Amino acid sequence: MKLSDKTAVVFGCNGQISQEICKKLSKEGCKLVVTDLKKQQADKLASSLKNTIGFDVDVRSEKNIKEAIEAAIKKYNKIDFVINCSRIALFKETVELTESEWDTIVDFNTKSMYYIAKAALKNMMDKNYGMILGVASKTAFSGPANLSAYSASMNASIGFLRSLSCEVRNNNIRVNAVCPGFIEHEELELGAELTNNQPPDEGIYIQFSPLINVANEPVALANLISYLASKEGEFVTGQTYSLWEDDLTCYRNLGQMAEL
Repeated sequence: MKLSDKTAVVFGCNGQISQEICKKLSKEGCKLVVTDLKKQQADKLASSLKNTIGFDVDVRSEKNIKEAIEAAIKKYNKIDFVINCSRIALFKETVELTESEWDTIVDFNTKSMYYIAKAALKNMMDKNYGMILGVASKTAFSGPANLSAYSASMNASIGFLRSLSCEVRNNNIRVNAVCPGFIEHEELELGAELTNNQPPDEGIYIQFSPLINVANEPVALANLISYLASKEGEFVTGQTYSLWEDDLTCYRNLGQMAEL
């Protein structure tokens, strides 16, 4: 198993994408700390994987994140990877979007990335090794209607990660992002819960391209992240990856409404 000597902390494990990432890393031998806003969800995933412990973490809290990182170091003596899968979405016209809703989405999706990176970097710098990865979104490039706060948060996350990759490259720390081509039901559901909006109907999600099979994309993204974490991917940093062409995304969404 190619990651048997590695340790990872994964933030946000309530969606398909994050769960497939955790399963893939575990299968490759990685020791895991998995976190979620809801402890029951983190514990459920942790109990299904080897060498995995779960914590409840609100990624809007720097204190919560520091505690999870410290617990991982105490348990495994180090952290090699941190992966932020924490994302929420709200499908709403900008004119109707409140300041509180905007702040909640940006804090959860973007400020969390700053908190997570800052908490992990000292341990990574001390041992001159590590990988920080953020799960962003194709909306950063396509900017569909009714997802302005979500799209803005994903652009900000990518910009932060690219800048960070330049800061820490001499410390042998790699920083990358991946961009799924759909917004998961769980993102919409939690986004509605945290902003006191009506939750989406069961199974509702938002897809941006007919070229990707949503059922297979989480596994494909997990395989990509496993590669980036492996010895073979150690030369890759400052990159933003997706599974389909950006130009097609922009063309398809030009003047069109995203649909639930």
